[in-house]
Amino acid sequence: MTHPNRLLGREKETATLTRLAARSVAGEGETAFVVGEAGVGKTALVEQMAAHAESLGMQVLCHAGQEVERQHPFAVMSACLAVDAAPTDPDRARVAEILRGEVRYGLPGAIGAADAATVEAMLGLVEELCARGPAALILDDLQWADPASLLVLRRLMASVHQLPLLIIGACRPVPRVREVDLLVHSIGVRNHTVVELTPLSPPDVSQMLAALSGGRPGPRLRRMAEGAAGNPLYLRELVDALARERAIDIRGGTAETTARCSPSLPNLIKHRLACLSDDALHALRVAAVVGDNCTLGEFGAVIGRPPHEVLGIITEAQAAGVLRDTGDRLAFRHDLIRHTLADAVTGPVRSMVHLKAAQVLAGAGTAPERVAEHLLYAAPQGEFLIAWLVESAPRLTTRSPALLLRLLDRALDIADPADPHYGDLRLHHVIAHLSCGHLAEADDEARHVLARTQDPGMECAMRWVIVQAALASDRPDVALIESRAARASARLPAIERNRFHAFSAVCLFAMGEVQQAGARAMAARRTAEDAGDPHALAYALQILAAKGFLEAPGAEALELARQAVRLPPHSIHPAQHLGLQLALANFYTELDRSQEAHHTLAAARTTTEHIGGLFSPWYHLSCALLAFNTGRWDDALADVEAGLDLAQPYAMSRPLRAIAALIALHRGQHDIAQTHLNATASTQDPGSIARFYEYLPLSASVRLDEAHNNTKDAYSQLATAFDQGIGHLPGQLILGFLAPDIVQLALAHGDTTTAHRVTTAAQRRADHSNAPNHLGDVYRCQGLVARDPHLLLEAARHYHTASRPLHEAHAYADAAELLAHIQRPAEARARLSQALEIYDSLGASRDSARALFRLRSITRSPRRAHDDARCGWDALTTTEHIVAGHVARGHSNPQIGTLMTISRRTVSTHVSNILKKLDMTSRVQLAAEVIRRHSPDDGQPTG
Repeated sequence: MTHPNRLLGREKETATLTRLAARSVAGEGETAFVVGEAGVGKTALVEQMAAHAESLGMQVLCHAGQEVERQHPFAVMSACLAVDAAPTDPDRARVAEILRGEVRYGLPGAIGAADAATVEAMLGLVEELCARGPAALILDDLQWADPASLLVLRRLMASVHQLPLLIIGACRPVPRVREVDLLVHSIGVRNHTVVELTPLSPPDVSQMLAALSGGRPGPRLRRMAEGAAGNPLYLRELVDALARERAIDIRGGTAETTARCSPSLPNLIKHRLACLSDDALHALRVAAVVGDNCTLGEFGAVIGRPPHEVLGIITEAQAAGVLRDTGDRLAFRHDLIRHTLADAVTGPVRSMVHLKAAQVLAGAGTAPERVAEHLLYAAPQGEFLIAWLVESAPRLTTRSPALLLRLLDRALDIADPADPHYGDLRLHHVIAHLSCGHLAEADDEARHVLARTQDPGMECAMRWVIVQAALASDRPDVALIESRAARASARLPAIERNRFHAFSAVCLFAMGEVQQAGARAMAARRTAEDAGDPHALAYALQILAAKGFLEAPGAEALELARQAVRLPPHSIHPAQHLGLQLALANFYTELDRSQEAHHTLAAARTTTEHIGGLFSPWYHLSCALLAFNTGRWDDALADVEAGLDLAQPYAMSRPLRAIAALIALHRGQHDIAQTHLNATASTQDPGSIARFYEYLPLSASVRLDEAHNNTKDAYSQLATAFDQGIGHLPGQLILGFLAPDIVQLALAHGDTTTAHRVTTAAQRRADHSNAPNHLGDVYRCQGLVARDPHLLLEAARHYHTASRPLHEAHAYADAAELLAHIQRPAEARARLSQALEIYDSLGASRDSARALFRLRSITRSPRRAHDDARCGWDALTTTEHIVAGHVARGHSNPQIGTLMTISRRTVSTHVSNILKKLDMTSRVQLAAEVIRRHSPDDGQPTG
């Protein structure tokens, strides 16, 4: 093992980090945090480790946080990953596009939430880089990092052991930042090390003094150095100051000082700066205010000097030990030096420097967020600020809306309401509130602007903000009122009034007014088709399709959903088109058209990854439902886990947890199910979309009651929901899939009237759809009511066609029970065997046990427990075997997701599950074992 050059007094810490680097190169990643006071040597240590990592062949990605970067999201991580400029690498370019977030413009956000799409994109980029070779992510001065970057870092830490990735973060204990503390002192995180940098020991201090002064330190020099308390920066500044004053005398190999007192570190830094020429000192004070992130060209433009003069200043500063040589960017030797220089600049002058920097950066076409950082502290200059905001606000709205709001507040305070740009500032201010998730503020300000504007364009924009904010706040009734008011406005163009008319159907549907919504959508469709307006037509078709699937699921409703998706994507907002795709995928799932559902979800994946927000958990919920219904329960759980990571604060956690609870209940894992259901009980998912999946928590709650033999409560819940609905949704429409369960419970409680009524409702649904699982429900209901095993076997046949294995097994078990009752034990055992085989394939141990108990009179001997392997290669699902094969071929999680048309996050969950089942820690181990087990000629993994 090679070792980096010796760093005085840090041999133990260097050895620790060197060992972690070696393990990371071998494939099992590590995280380390270097913590210590300012000047104690953190930067020297991490820079040494960066050089060592590079010598090991690792890709080294470095960045040091700055105070100003806390103002805008992902600043630290985007700079470290080199996606903040104009990357030519396709993987980085994709992340840069998602970071800009142009497709998210105008969508309601969530308060305080980091953009999930960008988080996922950055995680995917790191995984891509690790697939190319071992990588080192080195972040200095984490105390200044923005919260979004810290979230990415936390997510990377959770899976670092799987990757050839070394993460090193350095930070001071003061100022104390809660998010950084949580990272440094993480509990239960694997491969996590904290390196505390303490002051140098007295022998190390003496050795450093000798190296700096050129002789063995004498008594007075050692006593003077005691004031440095073992701080390397302090020691260096002390000796350098003494040397400049010629206060060190070397005689007989001993270095002694003639000075009488030990100055403080700030005074020592000022002493160093006093060696600079006035010209250089003035320029460096400006540079200290501008910050480390500027290029030499930008620095020259701010101070108004030609390149040769800038070069002279830089050369003088480097010789004086103020700047480091880092190429084309300014870099102070230590942040304390920069602070000392900046503190000498008075407030008014500092404001003017920031304004000049903002103007220079804006003129050079620099990213708006960098310009905005300076404008926050710049002197008021209304004309420049307003003009720049009008041009740059759309990008800042999606990139850093909170930062934009602060600038817009300032601009609106100084702008004249008669200024032609004043209305633009108001518009951007409202949309920035919406993007930040400040829904009440967006609504209030939009109403304020609406009451005063005479401009039809501004009125239209404000009315759309009001209805969006209302719907995002789960107030569809308010959104309906405002949509009607917009349609009645004489100032709006006819096309916009028609769009609000169509949108009112969305509001009515969200309120549960299904019939009114359908009538409104039908009228809006005719108007939209006559006007050739795809925007309004999309709303109308969306509601007509959804109403059709509630009332009469079948070919007609499906064709409406398809027509909506076929609308030209460029003619409607990408988020609206994505919602139509996800709805269509759910319709396909309901009608047992699994392949078409899968293809639709695959088509929606890329857009979901770009937009994020509520669409990410909705996408994963749709994938989980498809997998659950078709018997791929471990795949469903992978999507549940992926969706839950993205669900807050965008909702969907209740239905996601309900799916996990249902699987746990069928598998006899009652504690896991109870945990999920407890979490759903304490959560209220906002938004109209989540409301349509409330049948899932109800279903899980009923199953839990049944598992506790509390069938009375189970039946009461189902019967009440069937008659009274869930929320304001009609129960007979949304609970059709539970018809056989209601019939079974009704018969058990002697309620034949309800059993017949529910069977009739199931028949109506099947008559419309002719879907195999709906037909299976009818035959099963009829078989249970008539006690006819042949009808139940017909139900099993339809469930088999539908690829609904759980329902198929239930039908076989019901048929076996009736066959046993009419004294046909051989046939009963055969059907029971079919049911048990399916239950075993699903891991549904509770259902197996229940079937065996119901039919204990015909079982000849105790049945050998099914070997439900939960560890080892036999425990891997088909999907997990495919994923393992891709890992062995060196594919990253994003690449595997593309090949298998599933999300990167779902792949990550599969990889974690595989490693857990195989008791492995890294992808390298997994790849080696796959290769050992399979020769190269055994075929290639497919997606």
